[in-house]
Amino acid sequence: MNFFRRYRFIILMVIFLVGALTIFSINANRNPQETISGRLVLELTGPVQKAVSSVGSFLGEIWDSYFALVQAARHNEEMQREIYQLRQDLAGYEELKLENKRLQELLHLQTATAAPQLAARVVGWDASAHFRTAIIDKGSDHGVLAQMAVINNQGVVGRVIWSSPSYAKVILLIDPNAAIDVLVQRSRARGVVEGAGAEGLRLKYIMHTEEVAPGDIVIASGEEGVFPKGALVGRVRAIRHELTNLFLPVEVEPAVDFERLEEVAVILQRRDLDK
Repeated sequence: MNFFRRYRFIILMVIFLVGALTIFSINANRNPQETISGRLVLELTGPVQKAVSSVGSFLGEIWDSYFALVQAARHNEEMQREIYQLRQDLAGYEELKLENKRLQELLHLQTATAAPQLAARVVGWDASAHFRTAIIDKGSDHGVLAQMAVINNQGVVGRVIWSSPSYAKVILLIDPNAAIDVLVQRSRARGVVEGAGAEGLRLKYIMHTEEVAPGDIVIASGEEGVFPKGALVGRVRAIRHELTNLFLPVEVEPAVDFERLEEVAVILQRRDLDK
């Protein structure tokens, strides 16, 4: 009883609607205007059917909107992937363009130098802070041997210190153990450039009487028989005039940007080590 009292209104509405729908079905083949009951049922069920239809239309619109959003999200994701791939391709093409430019400059350098040369790529670096060396992807199978000079379109890079069949190690000019006989191009003053690590290069054995000034170009003298005469070594950066020293302390900025070294050329000749 308590259940009927609590849900009495709902139960009566359900019974009424079921009865109304039953009567409406019985009179479905008749003209509703012919019977009072038909008109009454139509009047009562019309709002219900309208509400059901409206809810159905609303839910349909929500579903269509959700489906459209899902499709748009998928399309946007595909577009993002295509944009990313296009950017990757563009970066690859730009890298190939820059590499081709550097290789063309190396080729021009080879045609300007009488000695045969071999282009190589830098594929590794010495991990030690005390040495400045690089690994190139050409070795003894390609004719690369110890004491061969290594240059690029900027200037002197270093020299080969040993090679395996497929690779070679190059001591860079900025290594403290590296040295090269040089000339100050303007005054023809002779000296020796030694590596100074992060500080660049030092020009040694320049007398106080020699004419050397900041901005002077320093080139290889060719006396040692390793580097071609005139190869660019660097430019005088600073001079410390210390009368207590027999020679002028001269700082030289390397011509080669060793932080961005990628392609080099090995000069495929070396001095006779027995001499």
